[in-house]
Amino acid sequence: MHISSRDNPKIKQYIKLASSKKYRRETGMFVLEGARLCKDAFDMWQHGKLVISACFATQKAIEKYSGYIEQKWFSQLDMFYTVDEDVAMKMSDSEFPQGVFIIARKEDKCLSEDEIKPDGKYLVLDDLQDPGNVGTILRTAEAVGVDAVIMCNNCCELYNPKVIRSAMGSALRLSVMLGGDFKGTALILKNKGIKVFASVIDKDAVSVTEADYSGGCAVVLGNEGNGMSAEDVAQCTGRLTIRMKGNMNSLNVATAASIILWEMRRGDNL
Repeated sequence: MHISSRDNPKIKQYIKLASSKKYRRETGMFVLEGARLCKDAFDMWQHGKLVISACFATQKAIEKYSGYIEQKWFSQLDMFYTVDEDVAMKMSDSEFPQGVFIIARKEDKCLSEDEIKPDGKYLVLDDLQDPGNVGTILRTAEAVGVDAVIMCNNCCELYNPKVIRSAMGSALRLSVMLGGDFKGTALILKNKGIKVFASVIDKDAVSVTEADYSGGCAVVLGNEGNGMSAEDVAQCTGRLTIRMKGNMNSLNVATAASIILWEMRRGDNL
């Protein structure tokens, strides 16, 4: 099916999903844009791991990304639509759109004790707000092989388009759980015998290079501007910090996450 009007209801739905967190929550849907990201979504869809409700692509994109997109989908399946170039420009969040877009169903997964392995490695995001940071952290977490990322205390929405884009598919493949408030999250982890380390800026905390990550453990990263609250730090079983030289006393949270995650998994034959 071909769509030539920017006022088409399907196009309006895509644009609203891309711009409105409330609408994503109400509909249980989210959007993806870009050839590589959509390829990952297509792979998951073909293996029954993602429900796609609509896909849009320009004819130019179908030809250019033939290794990612199959022409027959757009002639045989009702949920696949070709769109004009000006329609793609209207839909895109990019100055130079690649012309491939997807609407898919969200798969929210709430934290539960049954999902936590006593010997697992976990990353907890406590009130992180920047979608670029969250997406980058998810990408790193997948690269080092954590068992899951837990998002709590009103973290940035997992299905924010900027999170999805900066995560480069990791948000779809990685196990991500929603943990509600931090106190409850920490309690679930500790009940399973997981050591919970608060990452802090404190010279008296254990260095990330010396912390004991053996067995089950979780590291918590706090808000970009304020870090973890004193109340949340008190819920943890230990504290760790990144020792820095020069006049530096803090790092971007995504950079800090990369260092901490590498140290946590360094002894596990990455």
